[in-house]
Amino acid sequence: MKTKMSEEGITTQVLQESIGKNVLVKLKGRRSVRGKIKGFDKQMNIVITEAIEMIEQPSNNNNPEKAQFQESQVGDALIRGDNVITIAIL
Repeated sequence: MKTKMSEEGITTQVLQESIGKNVLVKLKGRRSVRGKIKGFDKQMNIVITEAIEMIEQPSNNNNPEKAQFQESQVGDALIRGDNVITIAIL
């Protein structure tokens, strides 16, 4: 008999498998953070090591493909879960 895993369970499993891997976390406010997941909690607060913050700079011609990013070395970062839009494993 198959059991249906909850959405929260799938998210937790994917994050658990991503620990130590490089990820790109897209955040609210045209920001992203790239680095390695060190850990997370049930609210999806995420600890990232070797973090680089990327802030999208609007382009002059409103073409999203031509967006520029300003990058800043952060080191270790704690990202609050309610700011996360997507997480991509790189």
